[in-house]
Amino acid sequence: MKKFSIVLGTLILTVCLCSTALAGEAQDRLKVGIENVINILADASLKGPAKRDVRQQKLRAVADGFFDWRELSRRAAAEGWKKFTPKQQDDFVASFSELLQKTYVRKLEKYNNEKVEYLGEQIADNQAFLKTQVALKDKTIPINYVMIKHSQWMVYDVVVEGVSLVKNYRTQFAKILSRETPDALILRIKDKIKSLDAGKNVDDVAS
Repeated sequence: MKKFSIVLGTLILTVCLCSTALAGEAQDRLKVGIENVINILADASLKGPAKRDVRQQKLRAVADGFFDWRELSRRAAAEGWKKFTPKQQDDFVASFSELLQKTYVRKLEKYNNEKVEYLGEQIADNQAFLKTQVALKDKTIPINYVMIKHSQWMVYDVVVEGVSLVKNYRTQFAKILSRETPDALILRIKDKIKSLDAGKNVDDVAS
């Protein structure tokens, strides 16, 4: 999960955007989110430990604006999604998105001027695949984003060095749902959220 802590932070937080391809509608959606995050972090009235909760709430609101949490959750649950009642699906999406947000929004404040280069996007019907690379101090990491368009383009997966966020969680959720109920999975996720709130490190949901 360490790679994804870099990924989502980099996705919605970078100061220098260097594009070598013409920006399309999907890529523009990402840039809007990035600019909104930068504005929040640059806001002097939101700086300091005392403003952390407010600052993080604003950052999470930005993430809500360009992540399709339901699509991401449905694909992560895969075949297990059919085992959920409509209410369980809603609870799962709410809990899983909160876990992701609380896990990664905190990483944003550790941003250290990493630079991301946009390498282009591929569009097929209502799907988009965006290729980028992020320059760290000692290496360059390829990061790709998968988006879907309903009323607008939204991110539903992030792929770091060939490893998909959705597939990573899909493996965990499949393992749990093979022996436990959807309610048990939701409870596991909520327990991980409580651990984060208590300042503890969170391992995989299946652990």
